[in-house]
Amino acid sequence: MRRRLISSALLALMCPGAAWAFDNPTHTVRLIVPFAAGGASDLQARLIANGLSERLGEPVIVENRAGASGEIGASVVVRAAADGHTLLLGSSTLVIEQILRTDLGFDAERDLAPVALIAEGPLILVASPSLGIKSVAALLTLARESPGKLAYASYGSGTHAHLAGEMLKAAAHVDLVHIPYKGGAPALFAVMGGQVAVAFITPLTAMESVRAGRVSALAVTGSRRLPSLPGVPTMAESGLPGLNLELWSAIFVPSKTPQDVVIRLSREIVAVIQSPEVARTIEDQGAFIVTSGPEEVSRRIKSDFASTSRLVKAVNLRADG
Repeated sequence: MRRRLISSALLALMCPGAAWAFDNPTHTVRLIVPFAAGGASDLQARLIANGLSERLGEPVIVENRAGASGEIGASVVVRAAADGHTLLLGSSTLVIEQILRTDLGFDAERDLAPVALIAEGPLILVASPSLGIKSVAALLTLARESPGKLAYASYGSGTHAHLAGEMLKAAAHVDLVHIPYKGGAPALFAVMGGQVAVAFITPLTAMESVRAGRVSALAVTGSRRLPSLPGVPTMAESGLPGLNLELWSAIFVPSKTPQDVVIRLSREIVAVIQSPEVARTIEDQGAFIVTSGPEEVSRRIKSDFASTSRLVKAVNLRADG
C-alpha cells in the first residue's frame, strides 16, 4: 500500500494536468468571446464549444464579453485562474490593439499563452450599388475624379478595416474620407444606404448582402479568392499587390497555464476544427481552416506584430483617427 501511494504521488507530480485538470465533469469551461454575439468570432466559438464539450466530457459555455475593441474580454482571461478552464477566442485584433494603444491593461504576448490557430480570412471591399461600379479600377477612377468626396466606412477606428482603408489610399494615391462605425453591420448598412461609398467588411457580415445584390463585392484583401465568392478577385489581381491583409482567429489561455494542459487543449481543439461539419461551416462563412499548435501560433503572432507595425507606421494609423 505504501509503495502504491508513493507511485501515485510521483505520477501526479509528473503529470499535473492529468491529476487536476478536466477531471471534474461539473467544472464548467468558459470560452470568452471579446465581441458581441452573431459575428464570426461568436460563431466559431460556439462550434468549438460544442465539439470541445464532447471531447473533454465537461460543459463548455460561450461568454460574450464585448467592449473596448476586445480588451474587456481578453482581460477576463488574463485575470482568470491558469487551470485550463477559461479560454479566449482571440484574433488579429489583439495585435493591432497592442500596437496602437498604450493603455491596455495587459500584454498579449506576455499574459496570454496560445493554444491553437483556428482560421484565417480576408476582408471584402464592398461598394454601394448607387455608385454603379463593379471593380477596384472603377472605384479608383471615381475617387480620382472627385478627390476627398468619397468616404469609406470601417467597423471602428484602429481596426483592420480602418487599416485596409488607409492602405488602399496609400497604395492607389487616392483621397478617401474615413467614417468609423460601431461594428461591421452598421458600416455595411451605411454602404447599402449610400451614406458611404465603400467599406472593408468581414465575409460573414457581408456575404448575404453580396449574394443578394445589396452591395457590390469589388475584391478581397487576402492572397487567394474565397471559394464561396469565386468571382471576386483579390486586391493583387485588381492591380494593388501590396494590399494583402488577412485576419486570423486562435484560442488562448492565461500565460501560466501548465504546458500539459495547453497541449491537451490544443489537441482536442484541433480535432474539433478538423471535423468535416465544423470545417465546412467555418469555410462557408468566408474563412480558411488553418490548424496548428501553440508554437506555430506564437510564431504567427510575432510575425504579425512585425508586419502590422510596419503597415501602421507606413499609413500613420491611429486608434482615434
